[in-house]
Amino acid sequence: MKWYFVIPWYGTSIPGGAEAECRGAVTHLRQAGVEAEVLTTTIRDFMSDWTENAYAPGTYDEEGVPVHRFGVQKTYWDIFGYINDRLLRKEKIRPEEETYFFREMLRSDDLMDFIRQNQGPDIFIFIPYLFSTTVYGATIHPERSLLLPCLHDEPYATLSLVKRAFEGCAGILYNVEEEKELANRLYHLNPDRQRVMGIGLDTSLKGDAERFKEKYHIQDPFILYAGRKDRGKNTPLMIQYFHKFLQGYTDNLMLILIGNGEISIPDTLQERVLDLGFVPVQDKIDAYKAATVFCQPSVNESFSLVIMESWLQETPVMVHGGCPVTRGHCIRSNGGLYFENYPEFEEALTLLLDNESLRNRLGAAGRDYVLQNYQWNIIVERYKQAIHDFFGEV
Repeated sequence: MKWYFVIPWYGTSIPGGAEAECRGAVTHLRQAGVEAEVLTTTIRDFMSDWTENAYAPGTYDEEGVPVHRFGVQKTYWDIFGYINDRLLRKEKIRPEEETYFFREMLRSDDLMDFIRQNQGPDIFIFIPYLFSTTVYGATIHPERSLLLPCLHDEPYATLSLVKRAFEGCAGILYNVEEEKELANRLYHLNPDRQRVMGIGLDTSLKGDAERFKEKYHIQDPFILYAGRKDRGKNTPLMIQYFHKFLQGYTDNLMLILIGNGEISIPDTLQERVLDLGFVPVQDKIDAYKAATVFCQPSVNESFSLVIMESWLQETPVMVHGGCPVTRGHCIRSNGGLYFENYPEFEEALTLLLDNESLRNRLGAAGRDYVLQNYQWNIIVERYKQAIHDFFGEV
């Protein structure tokens, strides 16, 4: 029995939580003897043209993983964009508009045909929830389909076609308990067909603080942010809060940004904010180790790998209290603090900057939390147990 992970795009260098989760799961399951493979499109990544065949269709070997790429068709992107804008404004759309939304988002008839022609006993694991590959693919053989949704509390999650995929599949695999709670508020789900899995991490990576500071000429203490830089991740709010904090803080302090995307930095912050863009993996790990505090301001997270990476380097975190997932991580681990407004941000950051002993305790507790819950050998066994529970075999 093969385990097919179905994802809109796949590549060893694509950033993004769901993409990294898929790569890690497939790779480590194969190392454990599972016949895990990837079904994806010829789209390069999230930021590219979703109607363009960036790869030739066919089967590729990517770091030992069989990756089957299927061509995409042209779609009416203007229709998708128009409806998407309305959803982002939280406007209600009609059922026919919902159909247009997913049909014109991205389309791969060959991928759907491959799934349709598979008569079993193979299973399909669809990740993440909000793309056409999942919304349509999971309904072809629902009795052999699992969702790995990376679910967020957002307008897309309320769509009826998404609801159909969740309620019709054989089982759902969540990253955290809060994601499961959200799904059960939104949909009518069988409690026996749900499992909280978590995401595995490479716990062997070691950061070198001095190497990072020397390479990037950093002398002052700094707050670190790693991830996509845009409004969806709340990075403008973080910069706004940091700007306000500096007005009453006399010591030197920097904010360092790592990751894709562009963001406006006020002229008055040019000397205090350093945007490094995309950096090599080891440089990112070194940055975690060198940081005084790691800040994750996003309110829409289904797991947050960057928090775990920071904790592995024993650096405490600050998260937005409006995100149940990251707040839950901090509460369970005792590895960080959370804020819901500027006064709370100021209080938490001041406390961490002024108390090295507290930073050390929080960082150590965070590392213990990751090691106890998210090492890959633990995650692989959870996958095997879930498949056994749902299908009676591995």
